[in-house]
Formats: sequence, structure tokens, C-alpha cells
Amino acid sequence: MTDNLEESVRQVMADVLGLEPARINDDTSPHNTPTWDSANHIQLVVALEQEFNVSFDVDEFESMLTFPDVVQVLQAKLS
Repeated sequence: MTDNLEESVRQVMADVLGLEPARINDDTSPHNTPTWDSANHIQLVVALEQEFNVSFDVDEFESMLTFPDVVQVLQAKLS
């Protein structure tokens, strides 16, 4: 499931951030991704909530600052 989850998250992030999915890796974060600003962070979280039918709380929202963080928070939410 992890590989499929990572691919799904990668695709959502690519759509929201305007990137090719292949450009999203473990180092992808707001610090090195110019399109990952505060407004797009909100859009990313909303898109993930819709895609996976979950709801994130503020702590989760604020901790999702790298691709692996997003996957980890989502994985915990889905298990």
C-alpha cells in the first residue's frame, strides 16, 4: 500500500504545486519548492482531504512540510 499511497500523494502534490510528479521526492519541501507557499499548502491539505476522504487537524496540517511528512501523516490517518 505504501508505494501506491506515495504515488497518489505525489500526484496530488504535483497537481497542486504545478510540478511533474517525478520532480517530487523525499527532499521536496516549501524551502526548495517555490510554488509550495502558504496558500498552496492550504490547497494541498484540502486536496489530500478530498482525495483520501480524511480530515486533518491543525497539528497534522502544520507538520506536513516535506513529501515524506505528508505520506507519514496520511498513512497514520488511514490506518
